[in-house]
Amino acid sequence: MELQRTAMTKVLRRIVPFLMALYFVNILDRVNLGYVALDMREELSISAAAYGSLAAAFFVGYFFFEVPSNVLLEKFGANKVISRIMVTWGAVTVATFFVTAYWQIYVLRFLLGVMEAGFFPGIIFYLSQWVPSKYRAKAVTLFFVGSQLGTASAGPISTWVMDHVSWLGHSGWRWVFMLEGVPALVLGIVAYFYLTNQPRHATWLSRPEKDWLTAELAAEREVNKPENNGVKQAFRSLRVWHLAGIYLLFQAGTQGMAYWAPTVVKGMSDAFSNATVGTILMVPPLLSIGVMLILSRHSDNAGERKYHALLPIGLAVSGIVIASVGDSTAVRIAGIIVYGSSYPSFLGIFWTLPSIYLTGVQAAVGLAIINSSSSASTFASNTVLGFLSEAYGNAGVLALIGGCMSGAALLLLMFKASDRSLAAGTRQGVTPGVEASDRALEGNR
Repeated sequence: MELQRTAMTKVLRRIVPFLMALYFVNILDRVNLGYVALDMREELSISAAAYGSLAAAFFVGYFFFEVPSNVLLEKFGANKVISRIMVTWGAVTVATFFVTAYWQIYVLRFLLGVMEAGFFPGIIFYLSQWVPSKYRAKAVTLFFVGSQLGTASAGPISTWVMDHVSWLGHSGWRWVFMLEGVPALVLGIVAYFYLTNQPRHATWLSRPEKDWLTAELAAEREVNKPENNGVKQAFRSLRVWHLAGIYLLFQAGTQGMAYWAPTVVKGMSDAFSNATVGTILMVPPLLSIGVMLILSRHSDNAGERKYHALLPIGLAVSGIVIASVGDSTAVRIAGIIVYGSSYPSFLGIFWTLPSIYLTGVQAAVGLAIINSSSSASTFASNTVLGFLSEAYGNAGVLALIGGCMSGAALLLLMFKASDRSLAAGTRQGVTPGVEASDRALEGNR
């Protein structure tokens, strides 16, 4: 028992903080466009509709290269693929500093999606190679915390640079891309050398620790040995497409809002500066961290996923309603905070649902289908949001966001989650709901 505790302490302390840092930078480089747009649109004469298409361009590239990137993970190793992803997306972000026309930034946003595709499943795959299922819920939740810290920091960092940095006569929004792109380049290089692909190659574990961890993971793979789990089965699975539909609508709402939140908040009061907008939007993701940790722990202890995933969507929809019909700026801002602090808790719980029913190659492809489906929906939602913003202002934007989130809640409510695996109990010391929820990830190896 002492050997197990010592080994997992070493593993979690070494890899989880670094992966959180990667996700932090990933979010900065993905959502900074929403803040940059506050100044960039005027300088480059970009309309609201054109900006909507610009925000959507990222997801076109992401959609088409998500599955290929996932396939490369197993062939070349997570450390190489993750390193390549980070270095290339950092280079594209830095290159955005030099744009002088709309079409140039459109191409670069498309390329950013291409280069970033595979990052999320790459990290999940990497965790599956290192963390036994009874510890993995904690590791994955902490990884998602990195994204919320990035979301919370994106506003203050980006708006501060926009308001205070104009080196060499260049606008602050350009320096946002430069200064936030460089960390991805640096961390990408570090990742190649820092991330060890397999426990047996870890020089920072003792021989007994390597042997125990390797045996533990091998035993889980044997217990969860997949049957009839090919690529065709993934595409034929009704559960895969049902879950893809849920995630499609959820991401259409949340990712659309991610790019439009600064515009929506600034539109609530003429007195709001860029810095004020950034500060306001820093609050929801910070609050969401506590909600994520509490709800995910309760879901594990209760051995239930579906309704735990439904709760944050319901709260988020209520926040959108408040932001839409509130009779004062303070009330509308409160609605945005309720929305932004609620919906992230859905993610960690939702991603256990497909893993209950998918294993092996079917899991790799099924997870990619579900994740990439969101790219198509986010492309569409951002494009439509541009026109709605131009025609109806905040009311149009919030109506679409609320509608998408409500649709996701309805589909989730219709999902027949048997929870057959969640009832398996504590076989081999695994927390209820955790072992089964991670089966697909083990099959990726």
